[in-house]
Amino acid sequence: IVHGHAKAQTIESHLVRDRGDGLRGSTAQAGEGQRAVTHLRPLEYLPGYTLVECTLETGRTHQIRIHLAEAGHMVCGEKVYVQRLHGKPVTDRSGAARQALHAAALDFVHPITGQRLEFEMPLPDDMRRLLERLRRPHDLGGADP
Repeated sequence: IVHGHAKAQTIESHLVRDRGDGLRGSTAQAGEGQRAVTHLRPLEYLPGYTLVECTLETGRTHQIRIHLAEAGHMVCGEKVYVQRLHGKPVTDRSGAARQALHAAALDFVHPITGQRLEFEMPLPDDMRRLLERLRRPHDLGGADP
């Protein structure tokens, strides 16, 4: 669950350990960092927020959190990646007790057996309750996220 009205897009960048402000992030320096690709698809628009699905082509450290924050759509409950590079921090009024991230589906080829493994998990109760609350903006104490 992210801040703002996220649109469908593919985010591709090269991630480095320090983007210039002490945080992992994207670089514009040619030949630097590791390629990272995230496909973003909105599933539901909420007042001030969007429930999104991210499909990863790569699996870099903090990739989803970095890509979403750099696109201007910080993950609800995020404490580290709360702004674009050199941008103003976003105040999180969502009430999320933790990062509103959930791995609903995961699949990969087992490195030894070569067998394709697939796992699915339903949305955890705390995230389901957060979604229900965000669908009713009057429950946010009148705050405009």
